[in-house]
Amino acid sequence: MASLKDIAKRAELSINTVSRAIRGIGYVSEDARKKVMRIAVELGYRPNRAARSLRFRKNFEIAVISFLGTNNRSGDQLMMEKFVGIKRRLAASGYEMNLHFLDIDNDSELANLKILEDITGQSPAGIIIIGDSELYKSIYRLMEAKKIPAVLISYDVIPDMDCVYIDRQQGVRDAVHYLAEKGRNKIAFAGFDGICCNRIRGYRKAIEELGLQEIIFSENNYSGSDLERIFDLGFAMSKTIAGAKIPPDAVIAYSDYLAAGLIAGFRESNVKIPEAIAVIGFDNRELATFTNPGLTTIAQPNFRAGELAAEMLLDKITQANEQPNAVGVPMNLKIRSST
Repeated sequence: MASLKDIAKRAELSINTVSRAIRGIGYVSEDARKKVMRIAVELGYRPNRAARSLRFRKNFEIAVISFLGTNNRSGDQLMMEKFVGIKRRLAASGYEMNLHFLDIDNDSELANLKILEDITGQSPAGIIIIGDSELYKSIYRLMEAKKIPAVLISYDVIPDMDCVYIDRQQGVRDAVHYLAEKGRNKIAFAGFDGICCNRIRGYRKAIEELGLQEIIFSENNYSGSDLERIFDLGFAMSKTIAGAKIPPDAVIAYSDYLAAGLIAGFRESNVKIPEAIAVIGFDNRELATFTNPGLTTIAQPNFRAGELAAEMLLDKITQANEQPNAVGVPMNLKIRSST
C-alpha cells in the first residue's frame, strides 16, 4: 500500500507538504495540491481513517444526500458521475463518503426525519446535498444550526448558501453562438413548459445578443422523467417543426432524449440533418453517440461538479468561510455530425 513517503518521492515534495495537501489543513499551493491528489489516486493511496479519527479526535466521514421520487433519477448516469467525483476527491483526502437517499414523494416526511436524525447523530465531518427538491434548503439550514458544514450541488445560485451549480445558461448561450457562427440564423429551442428555465434564459440571452428572432417550440403536457415519453414527444414535435411556415435551420433540444426523438422524426420526414436543420442536445448522455447522425450536445460536467463540491466542503471543514460561496461549472459542446 502506498504511503505519504511514496507520494512525496514521486511528487518531489516534502512529506509535510504532502500531508497538508492530503489532510486539507495548512497552506499548500494549488499546483502542488493538484499534483499530490493526482499521484495519490495513481498510487492508490488509502489513509487509515480509524487511526486518523482517534489521533485527531474528529470524524472523517462525509454524508452525501440525494433525493428519490417518481420524477427523479438519482441512480442515472448523470447523478452517478457526481457521486464518483465526490467519492474520488474525498478519498484522496482521507474521507469516506456515506450515501443517503430521501424520498420526496407523499407520506415520506417522518421517514426522512428519521434518516436525518440518524445522519446528524453520527456527527459527520460535513454534508453534501444534491438535487432540486425544496428539501435541500431546509436540510442546509438544519446543518447550519447543528454546526455541521454543508454544501449544495444545486441547479442555480442559492443566495446565502455554499453551492456548486452547472451553468446551464452559459451552456445553451454558447450553443446558440456556435450555431450562428456556422451560418444558422433561424435557431429554435425545443423544450417543456416550466422545467427548463435556465436553458431558456441562456437561449433568449444569446438570441438577443445576436439580434435573431426567438423561436420556441414547447410541450405543456409533460412533467415527468419517463425517457421513452421524452423521445416520443420529440418525435411528435419534429413534425410541428418541419411543418412550420418558416421552419428553423437549427434547434437546441431540452435534452439528448428529446433531441433523439427530433432526429428520428426528421429522418422519417426526409428532413436532412444537418443540411436542412442542425440539432443540438443537452446532457451528453451515452445515447448521443448512437443517434444517426451522431448528436452534438451540451455536456454536463457532473464529475467536475462533484469534485468541486467535495473541495468546497473540505475547505469549509478546515476554515470558516466569511461569505457563502457559489461556484458555477462551465459546460462545453461535444461536436458530432448533427451540426
